[in-house]
Amino acid sequence: MTINNIIKKINLKFNKIFFSFISLVILFFTAKLILKCAGILPSERNIFLLLILIVILTSSKKAFWFLVFPMCTLYSIYSPIGIIYGPPNYSYVASVFATDFLEIKEFLTHIPIKNYFYPIFIISGIFLYRFFIVKNNIEFYKNKKLISIFVIFSMINQSPAEFFKITIRSILEVKNEIVVLNNFKSSSEWGRSHLENSKYDNYILVIGESARKDYHHAFGYPINNTPFMSSNNGILVNGLTSGGSNTVSSLRLMLTKPDFKNWKPNYHLTLIDLVKSADIKTYWLSNQGYFGYHDTPISAIAKKSDYKYFLKSGNYYSKNTSDFLLLEKIKEIIKKSKEKKFIVVHLYGSHSDACDRLIDYKKITNVSDKKYSYINCYISSINKTDEFLHKLNSFMMKEFSKNQGSYSMLYFADHGLAHNETDGVIYLNNSRVSKFHYDIPLFETSSDSSSRKECYSFKSGLNFIDGIAKWIGIKNEKINKNYSFFDCKDDPNDYGLRNYIAKTTDYTDPAIDISGK
Repeated sequence: MTINNIIKKINLKFNKIFFSFISLVILFFTAKLILKCAGILPSERNIFLLLILIVILTSSKKAFWFLVFPMCTLYSIYSPIGIIYGPPNYSYVASVFATDFLEIKEFLTHIPIKNYFYPIFIISGIFLYRFFIVKNNIEFYKNKKLISIFVIFSMINQSPAEFFKITIRSILEVKNEIVVLNNFKSSSEWGRSHLENSKYDNYILVIGESARKDYHHAFGYPINNTPFMSSNNGILVNGLTSGGSNTVSSLRLMLTKPDFKNWKPNYHLTLIDLVKSADIKTYWLSNQGYFGYHDTPISAIAKKSDYKYFLKSGNYYSKNTSDFLLLEKIKEIIKKSKEKKFIVVHLYGSHSDACDRLIDYKKITNVSDKKYSYINCYISSINKTDEFLHKLNSFMMKEFSKNQGSYSMLYFADHGLAHNETDGVIYLNNSRVSKFHYDIPLFETSSDSSSRKECYSFKSGLNFIDGIAKWIGIKNEKINKNYSFFDCKDDPNDYGLRNYIAKTTDYTDPAIDISGK
C-alpha cells in the first residue's frame, strides 16, 4: 500500500469520525429542541432516548420517511404552542373543541413570531443529520458497542413516547366525552324537586371568564377596578376555588353534580335540569360562542335550558362581541313575563386576548412600561365586568321598584390565569398553573340587600351545585341541604380539591400592582 493510499484512508476515517461527531451533536440539540417545544422535560436522559430512537430508525430509508419524518413533523407543528403551553392534555384539547374562529385567531396572534421558527429549526436539524450520515456513509447501527449502549439506555425509560401518549390519551378522552354528549339523551336523574324559602322571582347567575380573584379590588387589588362589588350591599365570599384551570374543565364539574371519587361530570345531574325539576323557567344567555353539531360539555348543559341565546351563534361566530350586548336581551326576558326565572349569563369577561375585550371600553389606568401593558388590559376587562354587573343590578332594582319583581344576582368566575412573560410583556394565560389559578370571586346581591357582609371561608368548586340549590331554595334528596355559600364556614369536605391544588402547583405568582408603572 502506497503512502498516498494510507493518507487517503486516514483522511477518510478522520472525516467519518468528524462528521459522526457533528451529526450526533446536531441531532442532540435537535432532540433537545423537540422535547422543549413539546413541553417534555429536556433532561439529558430524555434527549438521549429520543436521539437513540432517531438514530436506530434512520438506519432504514423507509423507517426514516415513514416514521422519523412524520414524528418530527408533528412535533414541529406543535412546537410554537408547546413551547408556551406545554404538552397536550384534556383541558387544552377540550378548549380546542370549544373554541370558535375568533378565539383561534386571537390565540395564534398571541404567539410570539420567534416561536414560528422552531418548526424550521427542527426539520432542518433532522435533514442536516441525515445528510451528513448519508453523504459520509456513516452507519451507526453497525457499531455493536454503540447499539448495546443504546439498547441498555433505552430500557431505562420510555419518555420520548410520552408526548404522543399524552396527546392520544387527551384526544380520546375528549372525543369519548363528545360522543357521549351527542349520542344519548342525557335524561335527568334529579327526580322531583320542591322549593323551600325561595324568596325571589328572578335568580340571575353571572359566569365571569378568566377572572382571578386577587386582581379584583373587592378582594384586595390596590387599583379600584371593581367599584360596584367593592361597595354595593350584598355578600362577598373570599375563598371559592374553581373546579379546573380552564372553562371546560372547571364548569363541567361545577355545573353538574360530579363523581367526587373520579372527578368526572355527571350529565344526568346538571344544574339546568335541577332548576327545571323545581318548575322554574330556565334561560341561558352567552357571549362564549355558538354551539353546533358537536356539543362541548358547557353547550350540552346550556342547550337543556328552556331558552338559549348566543351572541356568537350563526353569523356572529367570528365577531368580537361585547358583553354589554347581553343586557338588552336580559331586559327583554325580565319584562316579557312574571314567571319565576333562573337566568344564566355567560360572559366573555377577561378571555385572552384581554386587550380585545376593550373595543368599547377604556383602560382603567395608564402605564408607561410596556412590560405591564397587558396587565392593564386585564384589570380593565375586570372593570368592564364590574360595570356590567352594576348596569344589570341597576336595571333589576328599577324593575323591582316598578313591578315588585324581586331578584338575586350571583357572580363568580370559571377560573383564573397565571403570569407568563413573553418578549418583555407579562401576560396572563393558561401557559402554566399557579397557586392562584383556582382562586375565583363570588359575590351576591339582591333586591332586599340592606347591608354588606364579607366572608373568609374555603368553598370547593366541587360543591358548587349544592350552593346554587341552597341559594335558589331547591330541595332535592341528592343535594346537601345544609350546604351554603354564605355561612362563612370552610367546606367540611372538598373531596380532595385543596390537596390536589397544593400537590400539582408549585408556581406562586401573586397579583402585580401596576400603580405608577
